[in-house]
Order: sequence, then C-alpha cells, then structure tokens
Amino acid sequence: MSKGSLPQATSVTSKRFYDAYSRGYATYLERHTRYFHAVEKEIAEAAGNRPGLALLDVGTGTGERLQRVVSEIRPDHIAAIDESPEMAALAQSNCPGAQVLAIPLAAPELPAALAVKFDLVTCLSNVLGHIPRTQLVPGLRQIRDLLKPGGAFVFDVNNRYNAVTYGPLSVLRNVARDRVRPGGGDFTASYRNGDEVLHTPVHLFSPSEVVRLLRESGFKVARLGFRDYVTGQQRGRFGGSIVVKAVSA
Repeated sequence: MSKGSLPQATSVTSKRFYDAYSRGYATYLERHTRYFHAVEKEIAEAAGNRPGLALLDVGTGTGERLQRVVSEIRPDHIAAIDESPEMAALAQSNCPGAQVLAIPLAAPELPAALAVKFDLVTCLSNVLGHIPRTQLVPGLRQIRDLLKPGGAFVFDVNNRYNAVTYGPLSVLRNVARDRVRPGGGDFTASYRNGDEVLHTPVHLFSPSEVVRLLRESGFKVARLGFRDYVTGQQRGRFGGSIVVKAVSA
C-alpha cells in the first residue's frame, strides 16, 4: 500500500473477521477487564456449588475468559465451541482441559459432537450479535436443549440503548428508529488487518428484544441487568451492556 493511501475496506463473514481478529483479541480483553470480571462473578453465582458441574462456553474466542471461569467454578466437564478455527485453536491452547470444537451454534451436528448435557452454558461478549438472524432463535433453542433440567444460561450482549458507550444522540436515534422498525439494531464492526479494514455485520440488542427472543426460544428470564462496559459497575438500562441469566420456561 502506498504512503498516505487508505486501507482497502472489505466486507467479510463473522468467521473470517474473527479468524483475523484472533491476533489482536488480547488488546480488546485488556481494555474491558473490569467489566469481564464483573460478568464472570455473575457466572460463578449462577454455577453455585453443584457437584459434577458441566460447563459449555458458546463462542469462546481465545479461551482466556473460559480458563478464568474454570479456575473459579472448577467444573468436572468443560466444553467450548467457536465458528472460527483460529479462535478454537487458541482456546484449546489457553484452556487445555476443555473439549474445544470449531463448530457454529445451531449446526445440526453440534449436540452429537458434544455428547452430553450441561448445568451451565455461557455466551459472552455479544457473540449472539454475530449470529445470523435466521439462526438466532434456532441457536437459542439448541442451547435450551443442551441444558440439564434446572440448568442456567448466562450471557451478555451489547445494548443499543447504552448512552455511556455510544453517546446520547446515537441512543436517541436508536430509540426513535425502534419505534418505527422494532429490532433494527444492525451495525458494522471494523478491524484493521494489515493493509485492509475488515467489516462484518453485528447486531446490538435492546432489553425488550432480548426478553422476546428468550421467550420465543423457550427460556424465561431469571435475572436481567446492566453493567458499565468499562468499569463493570451496575447501571440502568441506558448505561451499560445487558447481562442475563435465563432458565428453561
């Protein structure tokens, strides 16, 4: 690329995006450390002290967060999936005690590949926002079916009404747009990869949308809260990402 020229912009799939992003993911993890630790405390609370606990992490990324959770709750069985083979390879290295599979959520072969059911399923860092709309409810139903009776599903997603992160004007536009076209939270994520900038679609959720999707998928909300995306402190609906504990309806 010549000096002063703009990098090439390329629209890619979520899988291609995260294959590339795997090389710079550590910076993202470091920037939001306090938020991640706050969510991980909620995961530990959901796990309780169940003997023989089986844990599944959906969209595990590099597996570093999974390893921290494992160190805290000490499950007997650990599994993780990620659609990116590059991320899955990093996760297997960072969490060697886990069964890590490069399989996307909602893939028909997933239940047989895992072969067990789980007491706790996690899905962190807006992974649900990268799942195609047509696969989102089927994927959530698959998670429900992978849970044991009494199991819990803990996840967090980016809140399109988060004025602290996106700014008050952007949130006002999002609220106004939702009045006209509910559920229209599709945006673009970008990552500089050498001489090109990769773009991939990502969905940001509203609280009511999360509740509706869970209801359609056979879940009920046990707890829904909001946490500042940097500090991890509890916030109101316009001040943080959405953190949810759900159980089978």
